[in-house]
Amino acid sequence: MVSDKIAARFDEQVLWLGLTYSAHPVSCAAALEVLKIYEDENMIVNAAEMGKYIDRRVKEMQGVHPSIGDFRNTGLLGCIELVKNRETKEPMAPYNAEAKDMIVMNEVATCLRKLGMYTFVRWNYVFIAPPLCITTEQIDEGLSIIAEALKIADDYFY
Repeated sequence: MVSDKIAARFDEQVLWLGLTYSAHPVSCAAALEVLKIYEDENMIVNAAEMGKYIDRRVKEMQGVHPSIGDFRNTGLLGCIELVKNRETKEPMAPYNAEAKDMIVMNEVATCLRKLGMYTFVRWNYVFIAPPLCITTEQIDEGLSIIAEALKIADDYFY
């Protein structure tokens, strides 16, 4: 690819070019095809619309489940924060909680899995990150599973 003179310079010196898959043509082609699918199937528009739908639905859930202290969401990446008390915002489990402080959240996570939902639960957070192609019916199904699990956390609310 290069002359012997240029190649010889790097006999004793490292040539920092990146990693095996950094800007690899096959990876770039795959990325471009993914972006085309996003556009062709209106996935970005769907993510924005479904994100707003999730915002409305979780706001409704806050009226039913006192343990929901806060909800943050951007498009289809959200997080339900569970608290013991909405006024003090005391978390259901503290940041970097030890096992003894995770009892409630472990029960919530176990319930979610038993009901068929596999989502990330960390400290006092239940994460929501569905695929970009999700429908309102699928969101309703998922949020009903989360609502069922939140009954556990509601029992610890004061």
